[in-house]
Amino acid sequence: MRAIVLLLLATASFAAALPDRFLSAKGNTFQVPSGKTLQLRGVNLGCWLIMEPWMCPMDSSGLKDEGSARDLLEKRFGKAAAEGLIQDWQESWFDESDLDRIAALGLNAVRLPIWYRNLQTEDGQWLPDGFKRIDWFVAAAWKRGIYTILDLHGAPGGQTKGESTGRIRPKAELWNNEAHLARTTAIWQRIATRYRGNPAVAAYDLLNEPSDAPSLGTLWSTYDRLYRAIREIDPDHVISVEGCINTRVGEKNIGWGWDALPHPDLFGWKNMLYQLHHYEWDWNNLDKQKRGIDFHVSEWNNHKSFGIPVYMGEFNPMAQEQAWGHALGKLTESGFSWTFWTYKATHGTGSDSWGLYNPIKKPAAPNLATDDLETIRSKWRANGTGQHYALNPMIQKTLSQLPPLSK
Repeated sequence: MRAIVLLLLATASFAAALPDRFLSAKGNTFQVPSGKTLQLRGVNLGCWLIMEPWMCPMDSSGLKDEGSARDLLEKRFGKAAAEGLIQDWQESWFDESDLDRIAALGLNAVRLPIWYRNLQTEDGQWLPDGFKRIDWFVAAAWKRGIYTILDLHGAPGGQTKGESTGRIRPKAELWNNEAHLARTTAIWQRIATRYRGNPAVAAYDLLNEPSDAPSLGTLWSTYDRLYRAIREIDPDHVISVEGCINTRVGEKNIGWGWDALPHPDLFGWKNMLYQLHHYEWDWNNLDKQKRGIDFHVSEWNNHKSFGIPVYMGEFNPMAQEQAWGHALGKLTESGFSWTFWTYKATHGTGSDSWGLYNPIKKPAAPNLATDDLETIRSKWRANGTGQHYALNPMIQKTLSQLPPLSK
């Protein structure tokens, strides 16, 4: 408790030493109350509060998502012990020294993926200390001048079928299930109540990659429902919606881009941030990597009449330094705010660029089906960045070549 109090006092002191930094969307830019514009440049914090086994050493027995890992741990060791192991993971994967590393690279934003199990039990009961990690992160990041974008990566029922929501499902169950929609709405209202007026939070990111929404109409009406629920409580924070869906309208395929986003006037939305994600999976094709970024910049120029800022919330130029240089340079020059994916990953050794930090030696994932509790704890706790991960020199070099952020 004393450490938390000291951190909050330090954060308050830091905030008082700066002009008011509360962000608002003004035209196509972010602005602080003085009228000065500000660009967000940063990174995602994948796998910390929601594990994805393809990019972190969650399990070697074949489990595909964190929900399954939690289920198995609770069955084997009980809920309290299972939660203790999750806490061990979180304390190892990311700590205050990692925020120092992010700040030292000249970044000023982190997109923080969370899911409903950080705040609730599986059946929807609120956890008494559910905000502990999020509160700590927001305060500790702000102490270093780093904004937090709160990203609901996994909604109850799942906005997609994939493991990035925390649980693989036969279908995305969020969209046509009122109980799941009500829980998602309640989560955002609880978040808005907690962070209302807090300048350390840059934006609320309503739903990560809602690509399995059944239609544009369903996606947009869900966004509007969440927007209005937040605005009942918090009139001031920026709200971000993502242009990520796989559907058709008539003869037209709607994918990841501006076609998936409504004009804000359609719903009367104010203080908005429109978000794009981009991955070119032809890793070594430099021309395709460049053209993908150039397309998004061109589309942005065609949609500036929307009168809102643009944000590349996830992207990864993969394996070539030139691709990274083109992407970060072009997005920065064109006025995008951006956070690449991701801070830390075990998928490769640096050649595939998934992590800003990559493992020095491939870490051992525990076998959650057979390892005893202490073995699981030991393996999960052997993931501190300073001891076990190294900075990706290609990304480090690219970041160092960007013009400095305005203060």
